Amino acid sequence: MKIFIFVRQGCCLCDSLKNKLAKINLNELFPNLEELEEIDIDRVDLYKDKYKRYNYEVPVIAVERIRSEEIIELPRISPRLKDDQLKNWFQKNISNILEK
Repeated sequence: MKIFIFVRQGCCLCDSLKNKLAKINLNELFPNLEELEEIDIDRVDLYKDKYKRYNYEVPVIAVERIRSEEIIELPRISPRLKDDQLKNWFQKNISNILEK
């Protein structure tokens, strides 16, 4: 499984979420986690208009299933979630996706 975080440089919500994610060991929750990939939606040279829909929604977390190229967006994360709350949020939301 691959987890994506769609961000914008200079976004305080994006920076806060990235800092919180750095404190969580996602491999502990999801042993089959391949990587956490950060995508800057403003990288015109790489992504053009592909991520334009995230323009006013960053940060966005999405998951790509193993053996599939389907990318599934997770519900919006509250910026108020702290370490254990964020860890529980990930566990709940990704488990729901994997059950489908």
